[in-house]
Amino acid sequence: MSYLDSPRITFGGRFLCDVPTMNNAAAGFGPGGTPQAGWNPVGSGAFDFLACTVTGGEAAPGEPVAAGDPALGLAVVSTADRSSAKLVDLDPDWQFSSEVWGLTVRVIGPGGETLFAGRFRTAGFRDLWPRLGSTPGLGGQGASFTSVLEDLEFGPGCGGYPVLAALSATRPARLSIGLNVFGVLSQSGRSTFATGSLTGCIGPWHAGEPLSFVAGRRLEMGQLAPGASVGPSVAALSQDGARLTLDLGNMFPIADPAGTADPRAASIGVGVLPGEQVRAGAILPADAAFPQIGTVSLVPPPPSGIVSVTLDPGIAPALASRPLALFTTRADGRRLVISRETADGLYVRADDFIHRIEAGEPATATLHARRRGEPADGVVVHLAAGRRGAPGAPVLTPPAQVKTGLDGTAVVSLTTADPRSPRPGLDGVIEFVGYSPRLKADGSLDLAGTGLTQLDVIVAHLRDGYPPPSDADLEAAVQRLLKPYATHYPIMTAQLADLGDLDALRPWRAALLLAMSRDIEDPNYMPVTRDLSAPKRATILRWLNGLPAEPAGMSRRPVVPRRAVHDLIAVRPEPEAGPDAKTEAAHEVAEQVAEELDRR
Repeated sequence: MSYLDSPRITFGGRFLCDVPTMNNAAAGFGPGGTPQAGWNPVGSGAFDFLACTVTGGEAAPGEPVAAGDPALGLAVVSTADRSSAKLVDLDPDWQFSSEVWGLTVRVIGPGGETLFAGRFRTAGFRDLWPRLGSTPGLGGQGASFTSVLEDLEFGPGCGGYPVLAALSATRPARLSIGLNVFGVLSQSGRSTFATGSLTGCIGPWHAGEPLSFVAGRRLEMGQLAPGASVGPSVAALSQDGARLTLDLGNMFPIADPAGTADPRAASIGVGVLPGEQVRAGAILPADAAFPQIGTVSLVPPPPSGIVSVTLDPGIAPALASRPLALFTTRADGRRLVISRETADGLYVRADDFIHRIEAGEPATATLHARRRGEPADGVVVHLAAGRRGAPGAPVLTPPAQVKTGLDGTAVVSLTTADPRSPRPGLDGVIEFVGYSPRLKADGSLDLAGTGLTQLDVIVAHLRDGYPPPSDADLEAAVQRLLKPYATHYPIMTAQLADLGDLDALRPWRAALLLAMSRDIEDPNYMPVTRDLSAPKRATILRWLNGLPAEPAGMSRRPVVPRRAVHDLIAVRPEPEAGPDAKTEAAHEVAEQVAEELDRR
């Protein structure tokens, strides 16, 4: 059940989203290309929790954290003794699964003592969609991160908080965590610029579960009304069959960036459809055989959108064989099905779905198949490769199909080759593998009824081969590698040194060696974008190791106000953020869903 199980805590607040945007347009990297500033040209890449606190949870099934519980209001923070985590796109040609790197999650007591801490396993967001209607820029978009917390620590003080004590008592090796993010303010000049709203949930993780999504009963995107979408959601049945828990945290449309529910979604019903043939968008008569599980009030939304419902024992047979659904009830008693479970209850999704692959190296990804929330054996999943942002046939090669085993999983083995620089100015190429348990008549992947969209793929940045330069060409090679970073990440010029000027970098030898030698999971890893191939990084380290040590370099760090950084770039951000790749993709997903519902 992942974080939908208990014990669990929910939390919410805001988050820092200081992503750099001068690297968003691939065309700006090529010969003669002009970088576009975007909405945050001097972003540092930092991701952090801001004023997040515990809002609820369950110490045991059916025992919610009640008003007055000492856990309510506890601060949820990152680490105080390391750099901020980083939020990073895979590539300018793939901005649809940005990853959080190097995050530590802590719950702290009133005196600042750590009650609980865990390391967030790197994960990319999923289920990007326009939660705030047609609001331009990132402010209208919603998405979710699902991951696990590892290297767990429970402080001695957690015993004073029943829900934390219950989590600790399970002696977990990992915990599951889900984050919903929305409402990023991308208009400069505001005190909340580059921040957004966040809700989250932490709960158990069980062996065999995926690491990057909840393998429960998937409800697809749908429509509340013409032009008003609802996002995807997931539900899980408790092991004893007595409770159904739903994550609606990224499902309901919102009326403002703070997360207020759209009035049209003030009350959502949960039920079991009469049969598989009933589609989203159907209007059921008031007297239809439609077993209802409960009604959820979304004004105000439940903490983090997590809802736990006690089940009537008589509903079990229907729940075991028919689709779950969300609905709204009209004044005349008829019910509009706004979202429903995937066709035949089958849900297939890839774990470890984002890859950075050196030229010619193999890779693997794991597919999980669930039917009505249980592992699905013998499911044939079809795969198809594609390329983005460059001509040519893919060099990432998957098998044509795989079949799940008894545990409902199948490993996809990917072979690769050197892409041989198909994108001038950018390393390698972005390639992806789409997947589906069904095919259309023409042999292409059929996503209808799967709970998947065109963004649900296994995606990889395949890097170019790079022969090590000779000693004579070493400095020139390093300058060629670093110059694009000076152009597209001007904050480095302001806060460290001009990356395109090797003489300016020499005094920073020790700092650069430290940052470029870090593990990729480290928040101090350089480059922040994590897009430099291993042989190219080795070339820069070779040059740095050959320089004489200059310990005085750290004392010459320039002190430049953030506002002055804008003077270092030739382009200026627009006062109003326009559409970006993420926004366009989110609206494409919504349009795809609307078109599919119209066809039905």
